[in-house]
Amino acid sequence: MISFASLFVGFVLGIVHVELMANGGVDRVELLLDGRLVAELREPFTAPLDLGCEPSPHELVAVAYDARGKELDRARQWINRPRTTAEASLVLEEGHGGRGRAARLAWRALAGEVPTRVSVTFDGVPIAIDDPARILLPAYEPAEVHILRADLEFGRGVSTSTELVFGGWRTVGTLAELTAIPVELEAKASLPPMDGLAGWFEARGVPLEVAAVEVGGVDVVFVAEGSAVPELKRVLEQIELEVGPRRTAIITVEELEEERVRAKAYHRSGTTAGEDFRSRVIWPVATMSNQSGMVANVYPTTHWFDGGASGIERIATVPRVWPPWHREGQRIADAVVVAGLSAAEGNRRRAVVLVLGPAAQDGSLLAPEEATRFLHRIGVPLHVWSAGRKRSPEATRWGASTTIRRSRDFDAALRQVLRATEVQRIVWVQGSHLPQDLEVAPLARGIRLAR
Repeated sequence: MISFASLFVGFVLGIVHVELMANGGVDRVELLLDGRLVAELREPFTAPLDLGCEPSPHELVAVAYDARGKELDRARQWINRPRTTAEASLVLEEGHGGRGRAARLAWRALAGEVPTRVSVTFDGVPIAIDDPARILLPAYEPAEVHILRADLEFGRGVSTSTELVFGGWRTVGTLAELTAIPVELEAKASLPPMDGLAGWFEARGVPLEVAAVEVGGVDVVFVAEGSAVPELKRVLEQIELEVGPRRTAIITVEELEEERVRAKAYHRSGTTAGEDFRSRVIWPVATMSNQSGMVANVYPTTHWFDGGASGIERIATVPRVWPPWHREGQRIADAVVVAGLSAAEGNRRRAVVLVLGPAAQDGSLLAPEEATRFLHRIGVPLHVWSAGRKRSPEATRWGASTTIRRSRDFDAALRQVLRATEVQRIVWVQGSHLPQDLEVAPLARGIRLAR
């Protein structure tokens, strides 16, 4: 009976125009932002909404009533939370026991009907699939909780993920009923068995029930500032001399994929996050367009790179041709926020790496402090690198603690990022919650929220 005609993807702030579609005897609609009534609408069910000057995750709910005040329907939209232009869902087929079971995978994407790549893990371990629409599961213990996860790519940087938690006494899809909490283990700490996690997590002081704990894969998103390009090129050329011949320019997506495959044949011991590691690059050069009464900013983004080779070879396959840019036109802080949403959209272990060159200059709407606070709210750690011998004022503003001058610096910096992700865990709790409402309860020991 009611749905949102205005969809807010990416990061959104300021005053936006909310438009709703309603039928079936809807007389009025209440609009709630984070549980607070902000507007009461009647036909044509439109209103301006002030989201503030600093991005923060929000829950926008529309509740429809008839003329007698009876609730008819409600619709919800998350704002400034990880969202993709593709969706997928998993359903466990009917059956008994833990052998010969299968799950159905369904998907929808604006980029195309058929995914270019589908990968599936069962309890964090990759499994082979013949038919992505019907996934045969390995034998498992029905009395224990298990996590089935599917990652789909559709090209042009569009991807999505979905999880199904089942076994024991539960079978639920995470998209509707669970919330992922990224946490970090303190030195020499470990999480207790599931039964021992009772009372460890809260939302606004209310205890939460833990549904599952996952180690999972790692997603790292790099924000590459323009003046860092020649410095990175020089470092990558040093890496190429060490791992084998490689072309110095990559133009097309097809060539880029060929380079990714070739990189998997090389091995450089030490810098690795295992098989399930993905990375992508975002450039802080925004293209602006008007969408549904608001201005959208689109940042050039690569697709996800992954594979079994070491991390440094994967990153070395990043395109060497940056989009056109000029120093005053870069939106570094804004791009960091977009990178944070991208890093968190898969609900995996995550990090954002900002690489600043010697002539970095920011023309963002946001300040570095505001972008950093947003990443803290959604649980994405930020690492800042300064590339080159000269340190820019922006590197000081961002508190860059790592300097990249040669290939071994790059290697050591990447090792540090991956070591930081090794202590991350993804805890799934019952219910849908805003990330800023989630807390580690006083009862918990040896963990902290990922920041």
